[in-house]
Amino acid sequence: MELPSSPKPCLLWLFVFCLLNVSAIVSQPLKQEAVLFGGNFQALYVIGDSLVDSGNNNYLSTKIKSNFAPYGSDFEGGKPTGRFSNGKTIADYIAIYYGLPLAPAYQGLSEEEKNNISTGINYASAGCGIFPETGKQFGECLSLSVQVDLFKKTIDENMKKKFKTKPELYKHLAESLFMTAIGINDYVFFFNKTTDPNEFAEKLLHDYLTQIEKLQILGARKFFINNLKPLGCYPSIIAHTVPSGSCNNGLNLAISIFNAKLRTGLTQLKEKFANTSFLYSDYFNFMLGLRGPSSNQVSSNLMDSTSPCCPSVYDGGYITSCRPNSIACKVPDSHIFFDPFHPTQLANFMYAIGCFQERKVCQVL
Repeated sequence: MELPSSPKPCLLWLFVFCLLNVSAIVSQPLKQEAVLFGGNFQALYVIGDSLVDSGNNNYLSTKIKSNFAPYGSDFEGGKPTGRFSNGKTIADYIAIYYGLPLAPAYQGLSEEEKNNISTGINYASAGCGIFPETGKQFGECLSLSVQVDLFKKTIDENMKKKFKTKPELYKHLAESLFMTAIGINDYVFFFNKTTDPNEFAEKLLHDYLTQIEKLQILGARKFFINNLKPLGCYPSIIAHTVPSGSCNNGLNLAISIFNAKLRTGLTQLKEKFANTSFLYSDYFNFMLGLRGPSSNQVSSNLMDSTSPCCPSVYDGGYITSCRPNSIACKVPDSHIFFDPFHPTQLANFMYAIGCFQERKVCQVL
């Protein structure tokens, strides 16, 4: 990761993180466990939105894309891939931790590649959500149910060619990890001041868990579930709060209601499916922690948590984002956000440390 040439003393802690390399999260887990933290998975299957999209939107007719510079400036080879960051996503770091290749975008695979790949696939689609209509305002979108259907198609049309017997196929599915990170765009597009937060969360959770159960019926047994981010503290929102830079606590409260229901719902699912395990990731509080000691005022964090790296001059517009002609900041590692909606690679790396090494972000239910 690129570092400033002459760091200030107060930024020393930041460079401790920067100097950590990928080996820090692929080392042996602190405590060997039968599943999840100590798991030896055959594959990683990713379902989600732009937080973990590895390039599916490149192949869709949508305005929500990131297959252009300055996205990908710190990725392997420095080329944009369709990831909404300057580098790796949290899904990439999860793959690295478990010693797996980065899960390729489903839409970019040929039929031959789909038939032969056995280490995982990424179905995530930027701008999409749990509700089927979420994100459709900007074009094609792979909603949660569509992604689950695509995974079923993968089983029916591809996996059954590679795994010749049902026991082989079921063993592969049972020994794979299924990561989900989706739902925040449903709040972006459909939640407003007149929406009842409990009713909204209940409806969203019902549709979400319905798809989780479908994955379980298809053969998934190990899940990595991300809760929803604190959207009220993101640059696209805090540009309009009073005082400027403070979090929209009402929006965060509504999202935290869903997160609490999600955790309870997953616990109940675990009781329903005795042979199924869940690793719950508290992404909400992780991102609040990066912001600083208080979410009610402008951050005092050493990283810039109020403005994105790209565009380097942000006007606060809800639809203003990083575009092909945008100029990015010189040091993305000095920012939490690469664009107004997505974190930098460093923030994603810190997430991996918090989840797998410190065990503060992720917990086995």
